[in-house]
Amino acid sequence: MKKLGAFLATCESENLLNEEQKLIDVTTEPIGGLGVQFGYPGDARKAKDKSKMKLWKKYFQENGRNLTMVRLPTFGKLVRVGLPNALRGELWEVCSGSVYLRTTNQGVYEEVLKTYEGQSSLSTEEIEKDLNRSLPEYAAYQTPEGIDRLRRVLTAYAWQNPELGYCQAMNIVTSALLIYMSEEQAFWTLNVLVDRMCPGYYSTSMYGALLDQIIFEQLVEKTMPILWSHLKKTDIQLSVACLPWFLSLYVNSMPLLFAFRVLDCLFMEGPRILFQIGLAILKLNGDELLKAKDDGAFLGILKHFFTSLDIPINPNSRNERARKLTYREFAIVTDDLVTELRRQNQLKVIAGIESYTKRSAIRHIKDTAGFDKEEISTIYDKFFGVLYYAKQTGRNTENGAMDIETFRELLNSLTTWSKIKFHDESANESYMRTLGLQFTQRLYINIKPEDHQGIMFQDAVTGLSEIMHGDLMSQIEFYFKLYDQDKDGKLVNADVLCMAKELYWVLCQMQQDPFIAWDAICNLIIRSIEQSDILRGTQPNEEKNAEKLAELIGLGRHDGIQSIQKRMEELDAFLLHEAEEKKPSIEICLPSFRMAVLTNECLEMFFDSGFSTSFRLVKLASEQQKSLGRELFENLFNEGKKLAHSTMTAPSTTYRPSSPSASPVPSPSTSTSNEVDTLLSELGHQDA
Repeated sequence: MKKLGAFLATCESENLLNEEQKLIDVTTEPIGGLGVQFGYPGDARKAKDKSKMKLWKKYFQENGRNLTMVRLPTFGKLVRVGLPNALRGELWEVCSGSVYLRTTNQGVYEEVLKTYEGQSSLSTEEIEKDLNRSLPEYAAYQTPEGIDRLRRVLTAYAWQNPELGYCQAMNIVTSALLIYMSEEQAFWTLNVLVDRMCPGYYSTSMYGALLDQIIFEQLVEKTMPILWSHLKKTDIQLSVACLPWFLSLYVNSMPLLFAFRVLDCLFMEGPRILFQIGLAILKLNGDELLKAKDDGAFLGILKHFFTSLDIPINPNSRNERARKLTYREFAIVTDDLVTELRRQNQLKVIAGIESYTKRSAIRHIKDTAGFDKEEISTIYDKFFGVLYYAKQTGRNTENGAMDIETFRELLNSLTTWSKIKFHDESANESYMRTLGLQFTQRLYINIKPEDHQGIMFQDAVTGLSEIMHGDLMSQIEFYFKLYDQDKDGKLVNADVLCMAKELYWVLCQMQQDPFIAWDAICNLIIRSIEQSDILRGTQPNEEKNAEKLAELIGLGRHDGIQSIQKRMEELDAFLLHEAEEKKPSIEICLPSFRMAVLTNECLEMFFDSGFSTSFRLVKLASEQQKSLGRELFENLFNEGKKLAHSTMTAPSTTYRPSSPSASPVPSPSTSTSNEVDTLLSELGHQDA
């Protein structure tokens, strides 16, 4: 209640009822949006603004105003007459319910702007690109003041809702709101539009608008079967013309004077209005549309219709059908019907969006690296599936780049050996886990280009191809480069030691007998020493090397390799001891490394086929099902988080329905209702 005085000072309804003792000081900025300074579309005198204000004043006196208003049948008639300019912004927020958000969150808008002042993000960059494309026909958006207001509202919303940020068409809708609303009013009304009234319209995939396009086409088929049959026969895409209607809420499609009337009814009656008005437009132009043979002609007819609308459509209109037809002719479209059709079609839309996104990403890939179409498709599903679920756990997957943890999850979906045991805390498993983490990180660094923040889709395709399509020699070369950390074309003691340890882990993970795996890495070390001696021009001491090999193998076989860490420490000591003689035991190039590998059958089989065939591009049925509903789940997940947050942190009045009249209400004043009917007749509107 302490904050109520400041809030009421922003309500024109209070100002209207207190004309003699105004709540607003003369030094305060006038109530309203950009229209106060730059003018409102249309002629206020022809629209009988003064007459409308008188009727609204009487309604406020009898039935309450702003937070306390009761909605009666007369309210709907008054809205359909057309809202007066001074009251339009307030009545939009009352009808939408955003007035209650603004009441209980006073100061939040300014706080968000202050908190993020001077900061930038991908959303703020996109906002800057679209600012000058927002209602350029309205004078305010040719000035710094108008552009700055729009920037602040869009930026505040992007920071307040980082899961969504900013999406195209938000600028169009917000620029329309700001003509009649203050920045704070527009901010909270945008929240209601995006979150509740038009869910999914303003997202990266626009899945909500695409879903409603399918519903709109079904309604056209049901209500205008002849027109629908013509569209199918001529292959005219209805969505080409009508999708922009829904995305911009008709603001970008028809003259602003009419677009604002659409918003009047949208806020009062909900999203079904978008369908009803669209159907009315098609029926009005039905005869002409039946003559259209292609998309261009179809669009031309509708464009001409919008540019030649009577202002207003009245009983003397040249268009006989326009004198009779209103959007309310399509009362068959109810909220319940829209909800049911959305439920029936939502999975179809999500699957279509995902399919299109997938085709687009695959089409734009620069190098398929030897994979066929089906294999690339599987890599795509696994790559972006892992990214999606990583995002749900709060990890940063910005720009579609994989970090090391997400890359490990990708490996888990492609191989069986990459799964690292985190639940086993035994000494052996703890040490083996360390080796596994080191090896997968080494793969990550090798696949990720130095100038990338993470592994991108193209990087994953190229990297997997190098592993899966290589022959014996190229696989050995891949491993050589993996451990040539200084990129000098040589492996030394430390490099071979790291390779031996991590190779032991991989072989054991691939179900290789641990004794055979141990023999293999011991052979690799000894043969690398031999090849290094040959490169240095020194005759290898075969007898001594045989003794060393037997000693190492004996260490590993002692007590059944019970302590893996201890055995690996013996390898460390063995190579470090050699290094202390200041004669590096190992300094080997690629050809000699190949010779060292090929002396052991286990290693030869591993490099020939074992490692490459351990990667399998098989998509499980469970993964396909998850993929189908991924974006739908994401939307529900985010909505759930918002609901949980608001329940825990906001007062119970943070959000209320647009018609708070659950309790019995008085009957409408007969005199007021008659006056409304008279004004309707004068304006030539039997309906909107």
